[in-house]
This record gives sequence, structure tokens and C-alpha cells, in this order.
Amino acid sequence: MAVLDVPGARLHHTVTGSGPVLLCIPGGAADSAMFAPIASLLAEHYTVITYDPRGISRSTLDDPDGEQRIEAHTDDALRLLDSVSAEPAVIFASSGGCMQAFDLVTRHPGRVKTLLAHEPPLRALLPGQPDGDPDELQRLHREHGIEAAMAKFMADAGFEMDGSALPPEMRKNMEFFVVHLMNMIGTYTPDYEALKASDTRIVVGVGKDSAGQPAHEAAVLAAARLGVEPVYFPGDHGGFAAEAAAFAPQVLALLDA
Repeated sequence: MAVLDVPGARLHHTVTGSGPVLLCIPGGAADSAMFAPIASLLAEHYTVITYDPRGISRSTLDDPDGEQRIEAHTDDALRLLDSVSAEPAVIFASSGGCMQAFDLVTRHPGRVKTLLAHEPPLRALLPGQPDGDPDELQRLHREHGIEAAMAKFMADAGFEMDGSALPPEMRKNMEFFVVHLMNMIGTYTPDYEALKASDTRIVVGVGKDSAGQPAHEAAVLAAARLGVEPVYFPGDHGGFAAEAAAFAPQVLALLDA
């Protein structure tokens, strides 16, 4: 595990394998461990970068209570790429991490050869999606704790929680997500025209087993906005981790196409 000093943070990351660079961007409260199962398989063909986003797990902040901006997270991803190679890279982004990936492609045309965006939760695309109270989860967190806030978040997303107590590291990450990242991710709107005009090949992935969940349905609509067909991958929203052995060969075949 290496550390890259960036403005306002220190990014803990791992570089494995050899070949063209492939950066994995996790979403929500997830850290680099989410990609560990598939990274080891992709590293047989690519130089794979995994990392803890700023404020998550080992990537500490100078100001833990400061405002989080999508541009800073995007710049982190770019600096990680630049620290390994200046060549156009592949990005594999999951869930909320897709927002940084979209922003990177928009702001730095030509830096990304291929983007695989797996289930970007662009819920504003969903018909009849209620705006809701943007502070509701923060209120639940303040009044009833992180478990109540995450139970609401998971239910709204169509996910299930097992009811067990959160490990300390996961609790810390989820609190940071609810307080600092959720609105940042949820209010981001991609520039679809700029993305379509870029030289980047954009692939929108969805889980075969997540149909009906908001992130899946939003991703299908995002693919339509981008003028591409969604690509179905094994598993659900986290299929790349839970079903890495089946997921990785499809990613490799897609990148070779």
C-alpha cells in the first residue's frame, strides 16, 4: 500500500499487475477492498490501481469536517493516473464513483480511453422520482445514529442490511458518506453531450440480478442518454466483488473488443 500526497489529503492506494493502466473508483462508503477480488484477476492483464477515496478508511484529510467537492475527488483520480502513466487509461467505476469518472472524462478529454461505469445511481433520471428532503438522512443520523440513516438509505436503494452491528471502520466510512458525500454524489449531473462528444468509449454496466433497483434502472436510462446500450454483468450492484470470477472475464473481453 502506497501513499500519494494530494492537496488536502493522503491517498492510500495499491498498484498491481502490468500492462495498460486500469483505475478502479469505488462508490459510496466503499474503499479499495471492494475491488480486491476482481483486481487480482484484472491485474493479470492490466496495471490495476485501487485506492481509498479521500476521507474513507486510510485516506486521511487535513480538514475532516470540510466540504467535499466532486472536483477534488476527480482531481485525486487524475493524480493517481498521472503517478503511474501519462497514457490514456481505462477506468472501472462503481456506483457513486461513476460521478468522478464522468467528471474526469468531461474535464480531461483524451485522458480516459475506456470508461466502464457500473450502475451509476443517477436517480434524477427516474420518472416520478421524489426529490425528498436532502437533509433527511443527516437528520436520522443525528437523532437516531448511523444505523437508522443507513437503513433508510439501503431501503430507498432497494438493498438489504443484515442487521448486524457495523464494524468500527465501516461505521466511520458510512458516517462520512452520509454527512459529506451523499449530497455531493446525489446532486451531480453529468454533461451528457460532452460525454458523447469525447473520444472516450463509455460502457454503462448493469447487474443481471439488480433489475428493479433504482441504480439499475437509472443506469439503463443513463445509457440511453449517452446513446449506448447497457451491458449486463453477473450479479447485482456489487456483482464485481461478489461474483468476481464470472465478472472479470466479461470485463476483459469487453476491453479487448
